[in-house]
Amino acid sequence: MSSGPAASGGIRAEPAAEPRPGSSATQDEINSRIYHARGVAAAYRSKLLDRPETLALLRYQHGFFGRNVLDIGIGTGRTAGFLQPLARRYVCIDYSQEMVDHVREALPGIEVHLADMRDLSPWGAAEFDFVFAPNNVFDAVSHADRLRILGEARRVLSADGLLAFSSHNRRCRTAGKGPRLTYSRNPVTQARHVIEYLRRRLNHLRVGRLHRDEDEYALLSDTGHDYALLHYYIDRDRQQRQLDAAGFRLLEVIDSDGRSLREADGDASSPSLLYVAARK
Repeated sequence: MSSGPAASGGIRAEPAAEPRPGSSATQDEINSRIYHARGVAAAYRSKLLDRPETLALLRYQHGFFGRNVLDIGIGTGRTAGFLQPLARRYVCIDYSQEMVDHVREALPGIEVHLADMRDLSPWGAAEFDFVFAPNNVFDAVSHADRLRILGEARRVLSADGLLAFSSHNRRCRTAGKGPRLTYSRNPVTQARHVIEYLRRRLNHLRVGRLHRDEDEYALLSDTGHDYALLHYYIDRDRQQRQLDAAGFRLLEVIDSDGRSLREADGDASSPSLLYVAARK
């Protein structure tokens, strides 16, 4: 499973059935249609780490260097080239068959499995020392499933294991905002912008009917796959509470610019935040 701000990259979702507001299954249905769509791998071409990921891996390399690593939501293998050479054992998973097939072809020798992060039962307790879940992958599922994932991550982590993951920031000033038309003096480019805007607008109107604003979290569409996805948004205070309840101790929060946030620091300019937590 791979989530995040990727553009559609040629993926065109079929119109969804009439949504059922309030149903946790609906978020799964909407997002699964994208991640299991033919050609989805083309939307994830990047082979680079972003700034928060880079800083987190540099700062916490003791957590994975020469140790056992589980990489969740591998996508097309963007993070494998950085983690696999340094780990004692490197395992990556994704629930998209196309993503797994892509990794097997592009990165032979990598241990990759078709698996859902909500069920890590193929792996035993304390089997890994470092669990990495970048690109907002936890945000693709429901609130109940998110809590289940945190529990699974804790179960497979060793006593001193680390969990590093990113998540959409509910406090970001653009959270929940709709698409905007981009302007260009070039008429051909402008025509492409209009087509893109109309596609995004249609998706936003369709998926927007499922937006939810709860005390602990929100479900919102965003630029990911042209507003065709429904993502989980949470602020860092509530995320810390979730981690604490799941048996983790929050070590650090890193914003989109790679800045380590102190309690009083603002984060309204960061669409997502990267969390590093230790198993209690």
